[in-house]
Amino acid sequence: MKWLSASIGLCAVTVQAWAGDQVPAQSAVAGSLDISFEETQFSVSLAVPSEDILGFDHRAADDADRSAIADAISSLSKPLTLFVVPEQAGCATASANVSLTGEGLGSDADAVGAPEFLAEYVIQCSDMAALDMIEFAYFERFDQVSALDITASSQGVTRRVHVTSQSPVLDVSALQGAD
Repeated sequence: MKWLSASIGLCAVTVQAWAGDQVPAQSAVAGSLDISFEETQFSVSLAVPSEDILGFDHRAADDADRSAIADAISSLSKPLTLFVVPEQAGCATASANVSLTGEGLGSDADAVGAPEFLAEYVIQCSDMAALDMIEFAYFERFDQVSALDITASSQGVTRRVHVTSQSPVLDVSALQGAD
């Protein structure tokens, strides 16, 4: 069975990478996405300010706000429509958990901090070797979002990349390797 290699290759045309813990200045308000590649699956953790998704960062004030939140949660609950992988990889969502933090529940709830969408996904794939790229349709669905800071890990090696709406493809082809 194939394992993912300990290095991540990134296509310079589609992804801007940086060294160490330095984050490009333009990503100060970008959401973050952590991807962990394993033998037959990958897990994804997304954290993004609600303002990036909804256009506002306050508690739902009316039915229109509540509807926007429900629509966002519905969309975020379908990860393979947002983070598109090659069909040949045979991937399916094993779990998807989405929440909105800082929103508070009921009139007495105290919202702490700016609201943020958090999502956790596990994606099972029948052929991880065919998983050579991830296309971020996420930027099309949430057109107010322009960038994501990504931390990708495989076999204990971690790389950081910056994906934007102008270059929405993460090339993971160099992650393929033999046991």
